[in-house]
Amino acid sequence: MKEKNNDIGIVVARYKEDVSWTKQFDNVFIYNKGDELEGYDNVIKLDNVGREPHTYYKHIYDNYNNLNEYTIFLQGDPHAHVRNRDIISPINAYINKQNLNIDFKFFGSICNSKMERCPYPPHFKMVDLYEKIFGERVEKADLKFGVGAQFIVSKNKILKHPKEFYLNIINILSYSIAPTEAWEIERLHDCIFNGLK
Repeated sequence: MKEKNNDIGIVVARYKEDVSWTKQFDNVFIYNKGDELEGYDNVIKLDNVGREPHTYYKHIYDNYNNLNEYTIFLQGDPHAHVRNRDIISPINAYINKQNLNIDFKFFGSICNSKMERCPYPPHFKMVDLYEKIFGERVEKADLKFGVGAQFIVSKNKILKHPKEFYLNIINILSYSIAPTEAWEIERLHDCIFNGLK
């Protein structure tokens, strides 16, 4: 019998969504920014700021010295952003794979973008946000992003940046319930963990 890869954490950014689908998994962290959630032991209450990327990077910052080997980051309703609305099968495939050899991968469709202008929608420009995060200005670069901002990433990729790097991202996203940067950073998750190509 194949041994499961048990060192996968699942981070769920919840507002009002039904997260009962999480009960089939172990090692789930439900970060709740909405009304009280009853019937779950693994709920962390957060202020409702910064949308899901704030949640993701808050988890990384708070658990920096105690990360799982792999972390899956998902929205409260993760099904809406993946083909055939099935995210359970890919998660189980990762959990059940004996030797998981992956650094970073999106769930769902991949879109191409540019640092200077995203075609989906065209008013997003990542130049200023990239500079705030990385401390250097890059005017032109090709980007790719996963629709719905859901992905799996290895601890090794996360730890390539110091803890304070993630605190900076948290602070950038904390000024509003829905800052523009929350959508712009969706286009930069790949850069954060893989760098520019």
